[in-house]
Amino acid sequence: MNRTENTGADRAHAVVVGGSIAGLLAARVLSDHFGRVTVLEQDRLESGPAVRKGTPQAQHIHGLLDRGAGILERLFPGIFQEIQAEGGSTAELGPDVLFYQVGRWKPRTPTGVVNQLHSRPLLEWTIRRRLAAVQNVGTLRGTVLGFTASADRARITGVRLRTESGEEVSEPADLVVDASGRGSRTPGWLEALGYPRVEENEIRVDVGYSTRVFHTPPRQRDWKFMLVLPQPPGQRQMGVIAPIEGNRWIVTLAGWLKDYPPADGDGFLEHARSLPVPDLYEAIRHAEPQGPVVTHRFPSNLRRRYERMRRFPEGLAVVGDAQCSFNPVYGQGMTSAALGAEALDECLRRQRGAVPLKRLRERIAAAADAPWDISTGGDLCYPEVQGPRGAGHAFISWYVTKVQEVSSWDPLVFTRFGQATHLNRSPASLFAPAVLGRVLSFALFGKSPEKAPVPVLAQREG
Repeated sequence: MNRTENTGADRAHAVVVGGSIAGLLAARVLSDHFGRVTVLEQDRLESGPAVRKGTPQAQHIHGLLDRGAGILERLFPGIFQEIQAEGGSTAELGPDVLFYQVGRWKPRTPTGVVNQLHSRPLLEWTIRRRLAAVQNVGTLRGTVLGFTASADRARITGVRLRTESGEEVSEPADLVVDASGRGSRTPGWLEALGYPRVEENEIRVDVGYSTRVFHTPPRQRDWKFMLVLPQPPGQRQMGVIAPIEGNRWIVTLAGWLKDYPPADGDGFLEHARSLPVPDLYEAIRHAEPQGPVVTHRFPSNLRRRYERMRRFPEGLAVVGDAQCSFNPVYGQGMTSAALGAEALDECLRRQRGAVPLKRLRERIAAAADAPWDISTGGDLCYPEVQGPRGAGHAFISWYVTKVQEVSSWDPLVFTRFGQATHLNRSPASLFAPAVLGRVLSFALFGKSPEKAPVPVLAQREG
């Protein structure tokens, strides 16, 4: 994504509402297509990595999928070298990851699928620092109060905001991009301008998670990253260990359907011990905590269908969690934001002059399809989760479970499964002949290699 010339009077100034990762990536893309870009953020921005008031979930583990990392690297060449210089690292799915799913451990074979390992504050701060070096992008602190519109209300012409000094002003724009997150007020602001209420798809999951940071224990390990997942519908708890900068581990425990992990240290350890295998508990039970247990609750997957609105104003786009918010246990949020930024860039490049907003809404919606299908498909495996289950849901759920089982010993299926979950391939690629044949052979004949389970860490590490 290389810088191009501004393409006309309709692309003089763009405003981005929200300075989180979705907003920062949108601003970077817009800088290639508009003469000036302003990011509006109500939080005070620190001079280094820090948890902002507007992102309380930043204290917990965040996954940047391989597809999202590739987009970030194209937008900000060399960004992961900078993050690694600050203490970040990587782990290849297979050789570097202990991964337990559907009652089995995944093989330790190469897949080429890479996990970026760092804290959310470090990633956001590094992006913000790189964006600050882009000459035509600026940041303004303030609280957005609503949109300004043309006399016929057919076009959004900017925003009204309260500045840091308390003054209420208007910020004109040729394009407003709402990246304000799940709590976006765009639906209500559009209704106030006479537009219909946007259709919302909501699938309630009542997920809660608890996180604690530990000093990394000094002993040698043959893994960097550990992931223990439940097997629906009987199990509801998961756990993750990931290294982050500062020689630390970030450990997150999560549970579906109000099976919330405790908020105290002893309860945290007991919850870790209750996972399907004891390995995560064994890894942390003697580790030194660096801070208290922090918690977060997430009520539901939420998708706003702006692409289906018959009437929609010119001059407005919605990206990130403001458009589609996923169950965070699948680690798709930041990658989905990157996919939205990629869609924004593609649409702006294909048409000169005025921004092709109808096409843009459709492309942003399409970019959310795969992560939405993965997260909601997984959640709907729990009978208690309310949501639409199409005629093929039972078969797809059965088939994906078989893929997960076969991926525990078949390197090709494991690689394809990793590529699909990291969005490098479509979920439909799991039905390709090479995968389908192996999975159906197992399903029909029930043959799999006889392998002893991986021993718990206390045994493996002596």
